[in-house]
Amino acid sequence: MQLAAELQRTHHRHQRQRQQQDTTPMCRQIQLTISDHTVAGDAVADDGEDLFIPPLNFAMVDNGIFRSGFPEPANFSFLQTLGLRSIIYLCPEPYPEANMEFLKSNGIKLFQFGIEGHKEPFVNIPEDTIREALEVVLDVRNHPVIIHCKRGKHRTGCLVGCYRKLQKWCLSSVFDEYQRFAAAKARVSDQRFVELFDISSMKHLPIPFSCLKR
Repeated sequence: MQLAAELQRTHHRHQRQRQQQDTTPMCRQIQLTISDHTVAGDAVADDGEDLFIPPLNFAMVDNGIFRSGFPEPANFSFLQTLGLRSIIYLCPEPYPEANMEFLKSNGIKLFQFGIEGHKEPFVNIPEDTIREALEVVLDVRNHPVIIHCKRGKHRTGCLVGCYRKLQKWCLSSVFDEYQRFAAAKARVSDQRFVELFDISSMKHLPIPFSCLKR
């Protein structure tokens, strides 16, 4: 009888433990703060220090070469840390006044190559413009340099893709990189342009040493 009573008490105790476990959250809720790259003005932390917020789709392409979407004023403090000499802007629209003031105050040169941002099937990427932009990229006197368009996907992706061909990357790797930034917005026409882009007329240009190490 005592054994039966003890087994019953043990059974009830296990039931209560299981009920408590069922009401206990399986994971903690973690509050995430996502920085909005469209925020205007300077980004300042709670303690008064500047926050370094990179532009949308920011990444390093090679030593002294970066890529991104359009830099907003909130990104200026971050860009200052790169020590930029040049910016390659691939859109036809005038550069905003705030961005021009940032360039002037930091001694940064602007190279603008106005490529229209049409959607498929009306995409027309001017090959001569890409060649001119590549010459700026390859000139180490312009480094550090950042390449950007609106979102850092299509026009920037095409220019970087052609640069990779000069580095003798295989096409599958070039397309993998393009798709990583373009994601669901990847365009067959962009990748076709990169595939057919003729680099033979640019082989006389000096390639940065970091390219030759690949």
